[in-house]
Amino acid sequence: MFKTPKILQLFIRNASTAKPLKKANKKMQAWQIHSYGDLSELQLTKARIPIIQNPKDVLIQVEAASLNPIDKMILGGYGRELLGFLRNYELEFPLTLGRDFAGVVIGKGHDVSNQIKVGDSVYGIIPPHKQGSFAETVLSSEETISKKPNNVTPVEAASIAYAAMTAWSALFLTGELLFRSAKHAVVLVLGASGGVGTAAVQILKAQGATVMATCSTDAVPLIQSLGADQVFDYRDKDCIENLAQAGFYDIILDCAKFGHQNIPNYWRYKRYITLNSPLLLNSDQYGFFGGLIVSAKDVLTSNIPKIIEGKTVRWGFVTPRKDGLNLITHLMHTQQIKPVIHKVYKFDEIPAAFDALSAGHLRGKIAIDFN
Repeated sequence: MFKTPKILQLFIRNASTAKPLKKANKKMQAWQIHSYGDLSELQLTKARIPIIQNPKDVLIQVEAASLNPIDKMILGGYGRELLGFLRNYELEFPLTLGRDFAGVVIGKGHDVSNQIKVGDSVYGIIPPHKQGSFAETVLSSEETISKKPNNVTPVEAASIAYAAMTAWSALFLTGELLFRSAKHAVVLVLGASGGVGTAAVQILKAQGATVMATCSTDAVPLIQSLGADQVFDYRDKDCIENLAQAGFYDIILDCAKFGHQNIPNYWRYKRYITLNSPLLLNSDQYGFFGGLIVSAKDVLTSNIPKIIEGKTVRWGFVTPRKDGLNLITHLMHTQQIKPVIHKVYKFDEIPAAFDALSAGHLRGKIAIDFN
């Protein structure tokens, strides 16, 4: 006789508060890869519904997600050595892509707090070494989810999650704003019109920082509307000089892959933070331990010439933390951070969404609506 799986027992028992899955069985639809390569590797498959194994796990029926550059990079094999190490010998393939989501809780582990209940609308992020959110259900830790504010839609919440956490991690952890007031900080955001850039501008302004930003000509009105104090058109032939004359920067956040080696020596700043760390690339090329050694060397060679001038070069990483997620949730609730969405695609259009990401020149995020 067929025995109903535990997770479906939970789902059936809470059917009055949770929107039902499209098919009440052990399978779900998911966009997965079975090997690294190009977009042809991405396939819509029937995958097993995740099973709650960790007492802090939460099972979510996904309503929306968004596309991030890391998804395209992982598709091509980026970070396979380090991410494989972090998977702790879990099976690498099939691998579901997708780093953020919004949806409804349909199950939870016995150690999940009462703040998260079955039927709650939540949003959150998935670390790069975990199975992702381009699936009808996703498993997430309680520490990386938060209740979705009622004043934003699932698509809006999902479009903010990973980009805002990336910006928060770079600014408040790597840039140390967590340990000092942001009110007196002057921050230059290079490449402010993308997902991380638009989130960074809004988070900084909400905390009282002075924000300078660069973007292309057509994006200037958008970045001005987000509250940036001064916006520079990077296509302007005088942009480099104008940025130098604008003053001293406590932080330069590079969302444009500009590169610290391209920052003129006469610019005055304290911390340069890049989101384009070579750590995963070094690990892929030299192996896990070899990559760590090469990366340490890269850090030293990048900083030694600058330390005398009081400047540092730092690498920013996404670090899921509850305090960061709580701040992002508060800013959404108070409308101090608003989603900037380039385009919305349906779940079955995810390959087309990857094409749009590859084309570049995005204004905000590419979102995925599962409904």
